[in-house]
Amino acid sequence: MYEDEMATINSEMRYISLELMKIASKDGRSFEEVAEEFVSNVYRLETIIKSRSRGAVGVRMSKSKLGRKGKLGEL
Repeated sequence: MYEDEMATINSEMRYISLELMKIASKDGRSFEEVAEEFVSNVYRLETIIKSRSRGAVGVRMSKSKLGRKGKLGEL
């Protein structure tokens, strides 16, 4: 089972990496910059979900973290 899980994780990481490379190329940014933004947004999403599950007011994503069209990119 462990090998199957690792294969799935590796496959998903390859897919995410390819999508991030497409966004970087389209926006004229480095892969590292786009990947760092993606990871930051993952943790921000986790914070939003946890705060809402506790009944707190949600955290809003700033436009400065978004791509040119107001979104990270088309995934």
